[in-house]
Amino acid sequence: MLAPSMEMNDERGEEDAGLSDSPGFSTGDPSEARARTRDLLGCSHSMTVLERETPFRADVQFQSVCGLGLLTSTYGAAVEIDCAPPIDKVTVNFVREGRMHIEDGGRETLADPGHAAVFCFHDDLAMKWSPGMRQLMLAIDRPRVDRYLRNLLAEPLHRPLLFHNRVDLSNGGQGIASAVATLQRALAMCGKAGPPPVLAAELEHGILTSLLLGQRHNYTDTIFSAQALPSPRVVRRVIELIDDAPGTAFTIADLASFAGVSERSLHAAFRRQLGTSPMSYVRRRRLEQAHEELLSLDRSNGAKVTDVALRYGFTHTSRFAAAYRERFGELPSDTLRR
Repeated sequence: MLAPSMEMNDERGEEDAGLSDSPGFSTGDPSEARARTRDLLGCSHSMTVLERETPFRADVQFQSVCGLGLLTSTYGAAVEIDCAPPIDKVTVNFVREGRMHIEDGGRETLADPGHAAVFCFHDDLAMKWSPGMRQLMLAIDRPRVDRYLRNLLAEPLHRPLLFHNRVDLSNGGQGIASAVATLQRALAMCGKAGPPPVLAAELEHGILTSLLLGQRHNYTDTIFSAQALPSPRVVRRVIELIDDAPGTAFTIADLASFAGVSERSLHAAFRRQLGTSPMSYVRRRRLEQAHEELLSLDRSNGAKVTDVALRYGFTHTSRFAAAYRERFGELPSDTLRR
């Protein structure tokens, strides 16, 4: 099961950086390419080379963390890829160069550099890649998507999740594109050790929230329908939980589960009572925890601001520094130099 590409720039740069040291392969054998991609993704597909004018050459890279996988690939020649259920993934497919024609359960979609595509693999799926097409695919384990959706709804799923296939990257699709770019940047910064738990939880939350709230699907209207707000006592209990363990890798799903309410109800209650979101409150406490750690570190022992920022879930060091300065009146590097 392959799919298309997204590099937000014409040149390979930061968007590719997170995959530069990832497992991958290069081969001119279509059978080997199909088999090795199947092994990377854990699901099968068939692939047919459609033309011989352009030599077939598969260049594939893959990296995964916390049930999120990123696969970049190009085949050189035009190919057709066919997938059939069961496939226990949800994928978001970004085309960087070229075009991909999709037939998904009788629905036709075109993906190109301005339009990504989302697949749930409930029906047979066929993709035709143009010659030289380059793609980036985000693959998410379906149980993780379903769990986040149940938390948003605070009720069981009565039918399979089905997205509108096409994602307009210039109108409403920027959220998932930005979340994927952040995931790539974090993988590049963290190296082989991978993201620390707090950061991994932030990355997963960003991906799944932007996908489930930003891309229309058959549960969208239910998610955004009116719902009674929980009592103030619920918010107080959640605040006590966060304050008692500011270094814990909480997600909005964790907090909603603890409170016994849906994510959207908890979010609305925080907004009404505190004027902020649950995760904004969590990040504020993590910022305070980072401040305390920087005060205790010895710079002469090789302590770095970047390491502290990543440990508390901040992937953008410049944004971390700006938030830190706004909160504490100095840059984190100034605190470390004390």
